[in-house]
Amino acid sequence: MSIPTPNPKERLALLRFEVICHIKTLRQDGQPLALCLRDAASRPWPGEEGKYYSFRTIETWWYDYTSRGYQGLTGKSARTDAGKSRSIDEELGLWLLDAVAKSPNTPLSVLYRHWDEHGRELPSLSSVQRFLASRGYDRRTLKAGRLESGPQKAFEAPAPNDLWMVDFACGPTLRSAEGKSIVTHLCVLIDDHSRLIPFAAYYLAGDTAAFLNCLKQAVLRRGLPIKLYTDQGKPFVNHHARIVCANLGIRLLHAKPYHAWSKGKVERLIQTIQRDFEMTLRLENGHVHSLAELNTAFSRWIAATYHLRVHSSTDMTPHDRFNRHAHALRAVEQPDTIDPLFYTRLERTVRKDGTVTIGKKIFEVDLSLRALKVELRFDPILMDRVEVWHKASSQGVARQADLHLNSQIHHRGHNYER
Repeated sequence: MSIPTPNPKERLALLRFEVICHIKTLRQDGQPLALCLRDAASRPWPGEEGKYYSFRTIETWWYDYTSRGYQGLTGKSARTDAGKSRSIDEELGLWLLDAVAKSPNTPLSVLYRHWDEHGRELPSLSSVQRFLASRGYDRRTLKAGRLESGPQKAFEAPAPNDLWMVDFACGPTLRSAEGKSIVTHLCVLIDDHSRLIPFAAYYLAGDTAAFLNCLKQAVLRRGLPIKLYTDQGKPFVNHHARIVCANLGIRLLHAKPYHAWSKGKVERLIQTIQRDFEMTLRLENGHVHSLAELNTAFSRWIAATYHLRVHSSTDMTPHDRFNRHAHALRAVEQPDTIDPLFYTRLERTVRKDGTVTIGKKIFEVDLSLRALKVELRFDPILMDRVEVWHKASSQGVARQADLHLNSQIHHRGHNYER
């Protein structure tokens, strides 16, 4: 399933959100709002090669955000066809970052010539230079091993939910009762301050849908983190994940490629899970035969073993260390309405017969939308409700087509449009 790329309006909204996150961090340190706004106006955004914004402009962003949240930063609607042509898309950008990080001492001009000679299709050298500079990938910072954003030295967040980390790992391969192999993928979140697991589970795929489902379950159980730190994996660095985090007020941070040491806490937690919980599955009476059984046993291990065991780094149990400041945590204001914030959004053009497709499934929409471009919003895991939107207006819910019934109606000569 393809993930749509951000348009210019959304990229600007995400940049504004970065500025707001910076101001919120300064405010937490007790600085007056005016001083925080001046600080934000005194530096370029999003990085050293970015733009400066005036005090009044940033002040407007701040009050737009406080009144309407992330939606207040999106501004007026942009053209639907804006931003479609990009010289460096998401996939090519990740490849460039990886390739440059592997050879930090090689001049970019030499690398560019090498790539060109080996048939790699690239935009102009100046476009590549500007892209890398905007991501902080110049020679000096690469030699220093600096992260694009996020921690650089040994650190610990000062309070629970200040910083979460997330990662995927290969899970155990199960054998169903029918003898079928089930490959699983572990997604785990850890609170940096307390080492508590806000949520973790095994999924059938290590993709964006699994990551966002894990994040949703975590924030419903443990509240909203201020920052979320990930690697450069595809489940974390796509447009949809950024929009979800921005809507929740979570600042999404990414480590540079080949800097796995910067998220060592979540890596060590995964090792603990593999050497402790997953080892118990091999013992007598420990076998499970389905994903549901595996996650039930895993949840029991987290609650009864991991959360109640004294952690060697903090000399406290994760449960006790997290709950010392539970009164100050940021809770989800309306948990019953959180699901739409996590919906996948896909654009489709309605066919003449009033249907659209999602993967291999066919859905029927209102016939008045034929030949129009609509946006489908749905939970990619449950797929229980597919909302249809056209020009920011709800057009109801799509129904999965019953092809057998439709063939009978057509055969009897009924009018399909009713």
